[in-house]
Amino acid sequence: MDRIKKLQKIIRQKKLSAVLITNPINVRYLSGFIGTNGRLLISQKKVTLITDFRYFRLARKQIPKQVVILDQKDGVEKVMSRFKTLGLEEAHLSYKHFLAYRRKLKGVKIKPISGIVEKMRMIKDKSEIKIIRKAVKIANKAFKEFVKTISVRQSESEMEWNLRMIVRRLGAEEFSFPPIISFGKNTANVHHVRSKNRLRRGQKILIDFGIKYKGYCTDMTRMIYTKKPTEPEKSIYSLVLKANKEGIKAVKVGKKVIEIDKVARKVIDSVGYGEYFGHGTGHGVGLNIHELPSISSIGEKPDKKTTIKPGMLFTVEPGVYADKFGGGVRIEDMVYVNEKGRVEVLTKGVSKEIEVVKI
Repeated sequence: MDRIKKLQKIIRQKKLSAVLITNPINVRYLSGFIGTNGRLLISQKKVTLITDFRYFRLARKQIPKQVVILDQKDGVEKVMSRFKTLGLEEAHLSYKHFLAYRRKLKGVKIKPISGIVEKMRMIKDKSEIKIIRKAVKIANKAFKEFVKTISVRQSESEMEWNLRMIVRRLGAEEFSFPPIISFGKNTANVHHVRSKNRLRRGQKILIDFGIKYKGYCTDMTRMIYTKKPTEPEKSIYSLVLKANKEGIKAVKVGKKVIEIDKVARKVIDSVGYGEYFGHGTGHGVGLNIHELPSISSIGEKPDKKTTIKPGMLFTVEPGVYADKFGGGVRIEDMVYVNEKGRVEVLTKGVSKEIEVVKI
């Protein structure tokens, strides 16, 4: 209930009577409920889970005793119509449902609240980081086992299947996103879409994957070479590795998150390759694979205000991508700022040095 109490404090500060949480991830974060149909109605003093008959029994096992369960067929709007001001997560509400609420909740002032719970989730508590540490251990071990299964003529699909079997055997629930496994020049595709390509001897491999464990995600990218890299390949790899290390070194409590991106980007810009690094340096990881904070100085609305705080967890993943370099290189780590403000690289269990695998 600590998370709900924090939200109730925010509700009072924003002078709202109540909020309706409809994002399933936020419902889970606040209450522990993982059913596919659940909304949380949270007032300044009371918490109600709105669901249907299928989940009554499951909900009672998952949610705190203080949370009231309400059958959605019993007239939810009647309950919500008692409030003067109601906050809605507009980013997770269809226009159809918004119109329905506005029509049925006459006299209730509706206000947008998207981002409130997401900002709470940005700071991981002890229970969350304990789960994430375990998840990263599984992912690290899975990667090491996976490398041993790589062989010539394997397809991307076959590699993904091998990786899937390994992560499930080690205790993961599933992948946190469809793995990116690309060969040769296809490594220049930042978000490569699985194809029928088969690995040829001498090609390099980019592997970007993550697993879910107890709902929490991991994310890591490593490069594998199937022959000794050429000097130009070593140069590009060293450049990206330097950007990764400098970005991690720049992580300090109180510094703006945008500065991490600027530091990593400066390394790549310094040799004139800035145009080949077209994405942000990192992102938060938690119940979603991409969440706050956003570690980027590019894009439509870069975050220029958020500062690094203890409890934050995010990736640092610079890259360089171009056909003229024989493809792309990305090196990605998960970084955690612990309660003492110290920076921990959770994925350090998997080496970032150039690895050559004989196939």
